[in-house]
Amino acid sequence: MEEKLKELYLLETSRSGLDFDRDPEYKKYYTQAEALWEGEDMPPAVFHLLEAGNFLAFAHGFRLGARLAGWARAD
Repeated sequence: MEEKLKELYLLETSRSGLDFDRDPEYKKYYTQAEALWEGEDMPPAVFHLLEAGNFLAFAHGFRLGARLAGWARAD
């Protein structure tokens, strides 16, 4: 299941179905994070932490949606 979720996440981000840059609040915080390194690239560990957080939020939303769909069908 985890691999399928990763495939779906990558598909959604590559097709811009899930575009974090369109979210003003995400963009604001990402810009603040980038500013910490004063024009330098964000350290890879921090970038990967952000990516992992994005994926975990996507996976949680997907699982919640699947449970809600199952609950709605049960009624």
